[in-house]
Formats: sequence, structure tokens, C-alpha cells
Amino acid sequence: MPNWMPDFPENYDFKRVEEEVTAFWDKEKLAEQTIGIDESRPLYTFLEGPPTANAPPGLHHVQSRFFKDLVCRFHYMKGFSVPRKGGWDCHGLPVEVQVEKKLGLKTKKNVLNYGIGKFNKLCRDDVFTFIQDWNTLTKRMAFWIDMENPYITLSNNYIESVWWSLKELYSKGLLYEDHKVVPYCPRCETPLSSHEVALGYEEVTEPSITTKFRLKEVNRYLLAWTTTAWTTPSNIALAVGTDIIYAVVEEKGTQYILAKDAVERYFEGPVILEEFRGDALVGKEYVPLFDYFVGKLDKPAWKIIAADFVNTGEGTGIVHQAPAFGEEDYDAIKNAGMAFVQPVDESGKFTREVPDFEGRFVKDAEPEIIAQLEKDGSVFRKENYTHSYPFCWRCSTPLLYYALKSWFVKVTAYKEKLIEFNQRIEWYPDTIKNGRFGDWLNNVKDWALSRNKFWGTPLPIWECEGCRHITVIGSLDELEAAADKELKELDLHKPAVDNVTLVCECGKKMARVPYVIDTWYDSGSAAFAQFHYPFENKELFKKFFPYSFITEAVDQTRGWFYTLHVLGILLFDSNAYKSCVVGGLVVDEKGEKMSKSKGNILDPIAVFDKIGVDAVRLQFCTSSADNDKRFGYELVRESVTPFITTLWNVCVFYNGLIGIKEQSISGLKTADKWIISRTNSLVKTFSSEFEANNYHRCFEEIKQFTMEDLSRWYIRLVRGRTDDAVAYTLNYVIAVLAKLLAPFTPYLSEFIYLNLIEEEAKSESVHLAKWPRAEKIDAELEKWMETARDITQAVLSVREKIQRSLRWPVKEAVVVSNDKTVKAAVEGLSLLIMDQANVKKITLQSEFREAKTSLKPDYAKLGPVYGDATPAIIAHVSMRGAETILRHINEEGYFELEIDGKKYRLGEEHFIFTTTLPEQYDFADFKQGAVYVNKEVTPQMETEGFVREIVRLLQQSRKEKGLKKSDSADIYLKLDAQAMLKLQPLREQIKERVGAKAFVISDASPQSSDYKLAKVHTVKGTKIEIFFA
Repeated sequence: MPNWMPDFPENYDFKRVEEEVTAFWDKEKLAEQTIGIDESRPLYTFLEGPPTANAPPGLHHVQSRFFKDLVCRFHYMKGFSVPRKGGWDCHGLPVEVQVEKKLGLKTKKNVLNYGIGKFNKLCRDDVFTFIQDWNTLTKRMAFWIDMENPYITLSNNYIESVWWSLKELYSKGLLYEDHKVVPYCPRCETPLSSHEVALGYEEVTEPSITTKFRLKEVNRYLLAWTTTAWTTPSNIALAVGTDIIYAVVEEKGTQYILAKDAVERYFEGPVILEEFRGDALVGKEYVPLFDYFVGKLDKPAWKIIAADFVNTGEGTGIVHQAPAFGEEDYDAIKNAGMAFVQPVDESGKFTREVPDFEGRFVKDAEPEIIAQLEKDGSVFRKENYTHSYPFCWRCSTPLLYYALKSWFVKVTAYKEKLIEFNQRIEWYPDTIKNGRFGDWLNNVKDWALSRNKFWGTPLPIWECEGCRHITVIGSLDELEAAADKELKELDLHKPAVDNVTLVCECGKKMARVPYVIDTWYDSGSAAFAQFHYPFENKELFKKFFPYSFITEAVDQTRGWFYTLHVLGILLFDSNAYKSCVVGGLVVDEKGEKMSKSKGNILDPIAVFDKIGVDAVRLQFCTSSADNDKRFGYELVRESVTPFITTLWNVCVFYNGLIGIKEQSISGLKTADKWIISRTNSLVKTFSSEFEANNYHRCFEEIKQFTMEDLSRWYIRLVRGRTDDAVAYTLNYVIAVLAKLLAPFTPYLSEFIYLNLIEEEAKSESVHLAKWPRAEKIDAELEKWMETARDITQAVLSVREKIQRSLRWPVKEAVVVSNDKTVKAAVEGLSLLIMDQANVKKITLQSEFREAKTSLKPDYAKLGPVYGDATPAIIAHVSMRGAETILRHINEEGYFELEIDGKKYRLGEEHFIFTTTLPEQYDFADFKQGAVYVNKEVTPQMETEGFVREIVRLLQQSRKEKGLKKSDSADIYLKLDAQAMLKLQPLREQIKERVGAKAFVISDASPQSSDYKLAKVHTVKGTKIEIFFA
């Protein structure tokens, strides 16, 4: 692409920009130059959170990939080597559930009948179904990352590294098997980890019941509240708190027992017959609600036990215990040595042990269970209860808490270290550290690792069929040695890996346990497994780890951020990452979640095609990274489009200059020096905000600078200039803007940089250029110019009041202020202010001597302070002159008077001031003072205004005819004789300003037929006809 484009487009066309820039990048292999390791640069490491390619990417993926690209580009321009390797998450429930749907399989048994080998082959194929869509999106949005050599979690090398890590945990005593109640998906038929559960909570409203359990020894009923009525057939015990005070309440001849603190929740005007501590209830027996297990248990059941988790915050203070379906229930029953029952199978259906509901899914059977309890008179109260309930994060099935054998990672053993190391991470926003993430660590649980599924990293544990000895395999070499056979070509997935058996020291066969592992363990291993560590690339891993930067959306605080953190500490005693930017969710323009049912989902490629990649990227910077991002076309048009259009128009203006002028640093005027200083101040602020991850503030700063400082002020200041210094200045400013914007708008920045910018040792691409450094800052000049703009704006406010257009001059502006900066601005920039405000004269005064100020006491303010003395104060004030009172207030800050020997101090707030101006003046305030404008008009001023109107109309007509700045034209102006005489002396001046080759002013129509009427206007009653030849 050329260094300068003579035909730089008048209008921004993102399609052309993207096409031409993409062609340039592809030809020069620009991305490849930046995404590898450059030994000559210090290292800044980034870890890609691996997506799964079994579904097409959405707009939320664009946001996270944008933030990744943004930060990596920035640090590359700052001089770092920023290797960027893509990755694919290939295992687990997301893949299995989708394949099951395609095959119409609904249960684990269906999969087994279909064949694990065939099923897993389809999973392997399905995981890359949409890889081309992902690659297309990645390239189109200009996310520069190595997608040709990604890490893939299904590869043998990756799995081998994961196996190594599991053996490390086992050797540290951190991997163990236990029978526990765990979160469980009955549809997927597998346990889930606590961080997976956290991904799927929803608000639900469902029945809750308070049931009546009759004591055996006395005709009293224990009341217990539950939100899971389906567990009542499995009730084994009731739990009480030993220190809680319980009460016996009588209602309609029946006596009930519940916590005293809960009585008013259940009874109106209760009669309490008796009170006692909870330990008086422990050991007492009661009649079960159902008789399914009566006479069939080998351990005690249906007794009251003590438990420290019982409280009176909700319910009755008596807790129903079903040990197979509650973690606390399980532990309490186990500690009490009581019976364990589990009449629900792995698909969440009642077994034959509960014949009335056999084969029914527990949630579906719940209404009938409640109905049966009501029929038996066992329900004291039934009501709807709204609460947060966990659903499977992949298939949306309500989860159960279910007792089964699982393998766990003992994360709780490192709880304090997890919390300690969290303090070393730079979180954005910082509230995540001790908020969402910190809270999660404070309540950390052991990681339920094993999954009763098929497509995943196999748990590398072999167990002896005889002595139950355990062997944990940490590599393929270890497996070969243990199996005593060549296994180099073995696919480390089920069913192939299950066919490998070992021989125990006792002589019996060892088979692999049937589990695969949590897919979040796979992605959490990316930090080391992408290198095939420790089998290869040990030194390279050490250079990368811990990673400088990661980012994903807020849901990953309980997902990938967490698993990376855990494995970094458990395996390497180190943080896995140094900084983490947490993105918000992407919602529609109304702030509602995007979903198919609402019809508000936007396809990323379609969005790119409609508004362009750069606009989409910028829209994600309209609020802080952690905020939910409202996205819609109208929002982009409101917040992003004006900025891009303004920047483009500045470039068009500059392009018109460089076509006719050379650049020169000599002859820089005040306006040029000011905008160069402001540009460097922008660099300083912008860079600081970027380092703080405040990307939205970066956009705010550059938007404000471009639209206000550059376009609305500097361009306005230099629009009449065509000297070389303007060309130099704009080249400098636009070059800096292109570099600052490069990480945000890679296409637009590149197009501008390549086609407009001239630099010594210019880089091949803006993305290879060095990040700008802040220098040449003149803070004093910036203050002066800000003040000059304020004064100018104040004059324009007066103009608006008196309805006098800017093209028509005003006689005088009197600036009234005692501020030093105002004094310096007026003295140093008076000509600039006069030009921009179109004022013939400007003066500075400490007070406006032409104004007459009167004042009167404000009774409403004096009365509450001085009470009965107020009338006397008002009378004394009225005898003093306003000038005297004002002088005291201005000099001393108050006016003091004495009445009957008592002194009273009155401040400015105690008076109502009225300023009277001479008829020819009007005024407006600004931050440090006020401006008084003389409205008088002279004939000469009228002529000047008329000329400006004529010039504007002629330039407008030139533009409408498609003439460029460098094009000359023959122009004929027809108007009445009086106006003609007024303009004739100024003909040459007008001719030069409108770029005319020949310029005629006449009160008659042109004789030559070459002249064609272009436009007819009326200016203050004068008809003006414009002809072009």
C-alpha cells in the first residue's frame, strides 16, 4: 500500500478498509511476525482460554477475544515479545451431550449399547465441527493468534501431561477416593464439581412442605420443613441443635414441637405449654412418614440426632435427614451410626424399594409424594418457595445431591495458600480479588474429579481385582513398562486405554478404574500441558509460567480462573497467572440476556458485515471491561460512529493539505504547539489508563481529544491556513492517534498509517511501530488554551442569546476575572480568541466597571440565623451603600455591622444581588469569570459579516459541484447594486478565499452562456445568485 493516497476516500467505507488492509497483512504475513517468540525482546506471556469448537462462536466470544487481542497488541507495541498460541478444549459434557442429541441417545445405557468406541469417535469428530467458523471469526476480527499450531486437549501429549499432574497430586496425598454426597446430574449420570455447579444456578419457585413426625412415646408431633419433598421417603432421622430452645405449642387439641424462635412463623397467638433445650430431644424415636424401610434395616433409624448445622433462620429448627441426598445429612447419619438408604438410581428415578413411585424421576414424582403425605395427614403447611437451585451447566437438568464413590482432589488442604496467593494476582476489577473470587476460595471444597462418562481424559488409575492395590500412571512410558508391551500408538481414550491391563504384585489382574476426569481439569492444565511438560520444553515452560495475563468473562471466576489457580499452587507452589481481566456478559441494547427464544441473538459475522469490525471492537470499550455490555446497532451509531466519522474527516482534511504542501517543523504557531502538547498529554493519560486496564477510559480520552480538541478546535483554528507547519502538525497528531488506536481498531489504524503518515524510519505496519512516548508537553499552554476556549464559548453563548451568527463580528468582549491563567490566556492568545469568537476587540478587567450592582438583604437566609435581630440588621444595611458592602465582602469575605454594642457578620450568602448592564451589553459566565459583549454594530462590521456569508455560500456551492480544494473555477456573483458596491473593494480577497480563477461581481446576469446558475440564496434580504463556468 502507498505512503500517501492522493484519492484518500472522502467517506469512511469499512468494507474497503478491511479488504485492502487484510490483503496487505496476508501478503506481508504481518500476524506471523508478531505472534511467535522474539528472543530480542523481553517476554510477556498470554494464555488462551480454550473454547470448544462443537458450536459456532457468538458475540460474547468476540468480546473476550477482543480483550485478549487488545492487550497483546499493546504489549507488542511496547516492545515485548508476546507469543500467542490458540487452543481447543475437546472433552467433557459439552461434547457428549451434543453427540447424544444427534444420535437420539438419552441414557448412559443407550451409549453403552451404541458402543463406546463408536460414540467417542463421533465425539472426536464433532468437537471440530465449527472450527472453520471459529477460524473465520478469529481472522475477520483481527485477533492475531497462532491457530495453525494450537494446543489440543485430546492429543496424547496433552493427556500425558495431565496424567503426570495427577500422579504428582497422588504422590502428595492430594488425590483420594471416597463415598460422598456430591452434586449430580441424573441426565448426564455423572457427578459435578462445585465450580461446575456454580455455573448453573437459577431462581425457581417450587413447593415446600412442613411435615409432621409423631413421637413414639408421646402424642406430640415434630415439625420439619423441607424444599425437597421427594426425599421424604428416604428420611432416616431428624436433627436438632442441642443449645436451641424448643417449645411445645398446642393448637386445636394437637401438640407440636419446634424451635421457640420459629413459633411465630407457624402459629398466631400461640399457647406455649413447655420449653426445653434441644439435647432433651436427642435419642427419642418417631414414626416414619413412609413404611418402605420398616423392618428392613440393619442399623438404627427414625431417631432424633444432634447436629451443629441446625439453626432457626428458616424453617422450624428441626431438620429432616435423608443421608443419600444431602452432604450434611450424610455426615450426620454416618457420625451417629445410623442406617443409610438410597432408593434412587443413577438416572434419578426411584427404585423398587419405593414401589409406589418406582421408575419415576424424583422431581416428577414430587407432587404425588406431597399428595400422599397430605392424604396421610402428615403435612402441616404447604407453600411455594422461591430460591436459587443448581441446574446442569450443559444440559439444564435440575441437579440432585447424590451419594456415590468418586475421586477427589484435596483442595481444602491448600485453602490458606489459595487465599494467600490470590492476593498476588492483579485483578481487574480489583473487587473480584476479595469479592467473587475471594469468597469462592473462602468456601472452597474438595474437587470432585471423576466423571462416570466416556469422552474425556481417562483417570490414570489401575486397581487390582484381588487386593485392591492402586497404581497411578504418570506417563505413556510408565504404562508401557507396567503393561510390558509396546503402546506408542495407543489412543489415550476409552475404550482403547481400558483394554490395557496390568499385573499386580499379588498376581491378580489390574484394570483401569472406569472414570474420565472433569474437563475443567483439562483446561486448567493448559498452563503446562500445552508444552507437553515435563516431557518436553521444560525451560520454555519456566519462561512462560506464571503467565503475565489472562482474560475471560466473569463466569470463569468459578471455572477456568479457579482451576488454573488451584493447579498452579498444588503442582508448582506458584500463581498460574499474574493479572486477570474479568469481562462482563454481552446483553442486547435493552440490557436483556441474548437468547434464541427472545430472537435477540446477533451473529458476529453478520454484525461485522453491517457495521464493521472496528466499530464492534470499540463498542466493547464504551464501558469498563467488567460491566455487562449492551450491544445493538443503534448503540454503536450513538457512541462509536461519530468518533470514527470525525477521525476520518480530519484525515480527509489533512489529505487535502498534503497534496499541495510539504511538511515543515519550522514556523509552528501557538495552535500547532498546543495540539502537539495535547497529543502528548493524551499519550500519557491513555497509556496510564491502558496499564490500569481501563480500556473504556482510553476510548473516552481519545474520543474527547479527537472530537473536541482536534476537530472542533484545532481544525477550526487552522482551517484558513495552508502553511507547511499545519501539514507537519497534523501528520504528527494523526500518526500518534493511529498508533494509540492500533490495538483497538486494527483495520482503521493500519489504513490511515499506511496511506497518510510520513515518518523517518516508518514501520512496515502500524502494528510493528513503537508505542508513542509522552514528550513535548507544555502544561501552561494547555491551561491557557483551555481558558481561551472557555472565553470563546462564553462569547458564543452571548451570540446565541442576541441571535448574532458567528460570521458577523461583534464590537468588543470584556473579560472580567482576577485569575492568573485568564490574564495569561487573554494576553497571550487574544488574537486567537478574537478570531474564533469574531470579536473586533478584547480587554481584561478585574471588574466590569460599566455594570451597576445592587443588593438587598435576603430575609429567608438572615431570619433562621439572627432571629429577632433580623429587622434591625435589614434596617442598618439599607442605610449603607451597596458599593461599600460589596467592597468589604470582596476584600474581607464578609461585611460587619454593630447594633446596640453587638457585632454581626454578613456573608455573600445573606444578600440578593442584582446586576444592571448598559443596554448595549450582554454577558455569559465561564469557569474563572465572565465575558461582557458589546452588541453595537458598525457599517464596517456589517460588511465583514456579509463577506463571510458570501464566502461560505460560494464554498458550499463548490463542494456541491464536487470541486476539491486544489481545483479552481470561474465564478459569477449577481446581486443588487448596493450590495455589489459594498463587495467590489473586497473582490480580490473573496476570489482568493474561494479558489476562483475568474471572479465577477455584478448587478446584471452574465452575458456568456458558459455560466450556469448553481444556487440562489438570500442574506439579510439581499438576493444572491451564484453561477459557475
